[in-house]
Amino acid sequence: MDIHSKDGLVFMVQADHLSGECVGQAIGHLYTAGAANVQVVPAITKKNRPSYLFFIDCRPDSADRVEEAIAGELTSGGWHRMDTVHRYQYNERLKRPVELCFQGETLHFTVEGKKFESGSLRPEHDSVVALREAVYEKWHKPVTYEAAYHMAVSALLDSEKSVFQI
Repeated sequence: MDIHSKDGLVFMVQADHLSGECVGQAIGHLYTAGAANVQVVPAITKKNRPSYLFFIDCRPDSADRVEEAIAGELTSGGWHRMDTVHRYQYNERLKRPVELCFQGETLHFTVEGKKFESGSLRPEHDSVVALREAVYEKWHKPVTYEAAYHMAVSALLDSEKSVFQI
């Protein structure tokens, strides 16, 4: 298995002055500015105040826009900028047909996911959510995320069309 590398950038921002609503709004602005991933971790400051730690991953060419969002949306006066090396595996995009059956009716669906060089695979989150919504829309039958996820994994493992009884 090959591990590949590319230049990366991570910002770490501590904020003890924002409400949860402000944090939620800021996340969207950070993505719009070019963040590839935003992680928000609850923390406690040295003065025992509740706070948030933001870890913002972006490509170097998005750095200026992301820093503008940090200053503007998080209203932070200072942050850490860390040059990183992003390590990753190549992946193959998979699409597999699925047939869902309930009370004699059939629904055709396509599950999408990724297969990594290591051999592991995972369905795309949006595909799992779309599967749940399609079942509910057709039959008004709720399917848990976990059940839809397991159906999607099974379908991705199968090179033929998978058939599931709902």
